[in-house]
Amino acid sequence: MRGSYYLTDGRASREGPGSGRPRPAENHVTLARHMRRCAPLWLAILFPGLAFASDLDDPFPIRDPFPFKVLFLDASPVSATLQSPLHARVSINTSYVNTMVATDDLVKLYERNSPGGRVTLGTLQAVANVQPSGTAYILDGESLRTAFQARIGVAPRFEVGVEVPFVYFSNGFMDGFIDSFHSTFSLPDGGRPAFAQNQFRLGYIGDGTVIYLDQAPGGPHLGDIVVSATTPLLLEGRRFPAVSFTLSAKLPTGDYRDLAGSGSFDYGGTLRSSRTWGRSTAHAGLAFNSVGEWKLAPSLALHNSRSLFGAYAFSLTPRTCLLLQGLRTSGPFPFRSGNDLGKVAMEVAAGFRHRARSGMDVEWAFIENIDPFYNTPDIGIHVGLVYRTGQVSGGPSRRAPDRPPKP
Repeated sequence: MRGSYYLTDGRASREGPGSGRPRPAENHVTLARHMRRCAPLWLAILFPGLAFASDLDDPFPIRDPFPFKVLFLDASPVSATLQSPLHARVSINTSYVNTMVATDDLVKLYERNSPGGRVTLGTLQAVANVQPSGTAYILDGESLRTAFQARIGVAPRFEVGVEVPFVYFSNGFMDGFIDSFHSTFSLPDGGRPAFAQNQFRLGYIGDGTVIYLDQAPGGPHLGDIVVSATTPLLLEGRRFPAVSFTLSAKLPTGDYRDLAGSGSFDYGGTLRSSRTWGRSTAHAGLAFNSVGEWKLAPSLALHNSRSLFGAYAFSLTPRTCLLLQGLRTSGPFPFRSGNDLGKVAMEVAAGFRHRARSGMDVEWAFIENIDPFYNTPDIGIHVGLVYRTGQVSGGPSRRAPDRPPKP
């Protein structure tokens, strides 16, 4: 069959399962001591002479963490306010998620006949054979995505950005906790107890493609790098929100055989809006992405994807902000009967961002799916560190300064 891939030594392959002057020494010692004590000094090397801060009420930079979707471009939620010229916002963040999704009939089969079972390639093929679409899939495991992100103001109305992600896949350890939580509070379990705990399975059959991995690709692996350019359409004032537009491109820098990328270029545009009043800030954004082919499944007819986010931030104290945001995504996979990959997914994230006295911001969020479809991670955790070159302040002011009165 065309586009058949199996796991070989932790990677997918086409082979089958069987085949100036030196400073005084004391200055070096002092510098090393300070760098160990204060992590932001590492960034100070890049931006000397500038203090660090960040906008506390920015959205969490959490895109859809579903492992099938992170292969493709989708812009992370950010504020519509641009960085000032020669200033930068730099962050490192990571999201760890547990995922257990599969074709409806595969879940029902294991619930009836094989509780605690492991999905084999033969079983997945058998389920695909009885589907009207001839497709079946499973994704069971845990994944970690860590991203280095930078937004740099290069002109009064122009900002460039870059995101460098790394991905890691594993069998995981959270299945028992999640199953117990669902049982204790009588919550829907999505058929999770019917499958073996803490296993890794990734499979897709259909459209002339067979993909099956029964070992995690491990990692960390460099993912697909994203570059972007943003310009403001409207500055925030007393009557209007800030509005900006971003063009993005995803470069195929990740190895698609390690599930670190799609292997193709993607392009997209994002419209964002932000508005601050009192201690509250609201954000919204709409993204449209033109995706290339998935090299592991070149015959799979993908379509352009869309996403919509909304976020609300409340400044609890001058140094602490509470955030709640939702993300609705329509991925690139086609809609098929009995197959939820092509359905719209909805997730929420809730957490906080706190500014330490050093000027470094720490953020944490809990991620949860709220749709009953098999196309999102079950739960996840997001943590991040954020810096922004510029003057440290208790909280941002997004509004454009009022014009001085005429004499």
